[in-house]
Amino acid sequence: MHILIIPSWYPEKQGDVNGSFFREQAIALRKRGYKAGVIAPIFRSMRDIKGIVTKKYGTKYQNDEGVNTYRHHTIHVPKMPRLVRIRWIRAGLTLYKRYVKNHGIPDIIHVHSMINGGFLAYEIKKKFNIPYVITEHSTAFARNLISEDILSNLEPVVKASAYNIAVSNEFVKLLNKKTNVTSWQYIPNIVNDEFIAHSFGQPKVGYRFINVCLLDKKKRVDTLIKSFAQSFKGAKDVTLAVGGDGPERTYLEQLSIELGVQKQVGFLGMLTRKQVMEEVANSNAFILSSEYETFGVVVIEALALGKPVVATKCGGPESIIVDEVGYLVDVNNVEQMAAAMKRLYNNRAKFKSIDIREYCINNFSEDAVVNKLDKVYNSVLELKKKENT
Repeated sequence: MHILIIPSWYPEKQGDVNGSFFREQAIALRKRGYKAGVIAPIFRSMRDIKGIVTKKYGTKYQNDEGVNTYRHHTIHVPKMPRLVRIRWIRAGLTLYKRYVKNHGIPDIIHVHSMINGGFLAYEIKKKFNIPYVITEHSTAFARNLISEDILSNLEPVVKASAYNIAVSNEFVKLLNKKTNVTSWQYIPNIVNDEFIAHSFGQPKVGYRFINVCLLDKKKRVDTLIKSFAQSFKGAKDVTLAVGGDGPERTYLEQLSIELGVQKQVGFLGMLTRKQVMEEVANSNAFILSSEYETFGVVVIEALALGKPVVATKCGGPESIIVDEVGYLVDVNNVEQMAAAMKRLYNNRAKFKSIDIREYCINNFSEDAVVNKLDKVYNSVLELKKKENT
């Protein structure tokens, strides 16, 4: 079966974190016998002065671990979503025609996030009658950042889709409401096989909590640091590692000083995917403190590495965390998070790495998720077959 993936954002190269789970799903499909390809218009921010000046533009082809990948690089026009959509569709159609010329017509298009990939798939369906399915990931829907005008434009895209997937149960409810349908179904994101194959690991000394994210306000790492200070201030054998970078980093570093835990809280800076794997493996537990997550790939990565998790009920973790692998707490609740971290620490012998990994394999491994997608793809082709007879 030939699947062409259209992601609304995508890594520019191997090792980039942005959209890495789209790439990993494409590779997972290829590894399990699918013919998989990717077309990805990439619009660079005008704030990326260095990138605008030094990076090349136009279309580039890459055979990425057997996935035929076409990227088209251009400059993003801020605050002009209609123009961006028009340019995105134009670039995408050019990529599609080039892809088909070199690799043949796909059986199904798989869109990852509707804006702007869904608009492109909708145009391809109208022009070439290729069915598409959508997997939505964006937290912008939960954060009410999608205008009514764009939501209205998305309704025909959703209704023309052969199958609509949301990456958590809470997100299913939200998207059904936002797009005026009842067709969204839950299928989770995958955890990369490399995380499952990695050794469990442990810190060299003491007990180490870890968080990895973009350090912006919606990740609420300030809540995490306050919770850590409340439960573990002065406990020399307990530390917190914070991976990632972003606009909140200076504030968070100052906060740890003000709370008197600066010697226990370490900031790791921006990490590659491999570094994330190593840092989480060499920790005892993972903490997610976000206000909004449609899923939380880093949570299942931690589970794959055998680590228990404390996570906020922010939309995604509710579909991931069960009592056997960790605890859920309310968003922005310092007391609850502090208590859950203390409870996890005190009950650390209860959580067995091998059992946590087994739970992850059964629910979020490449095999588990691709098996679900295989059923979706086959149902789409059966429907198309009926329509053509």
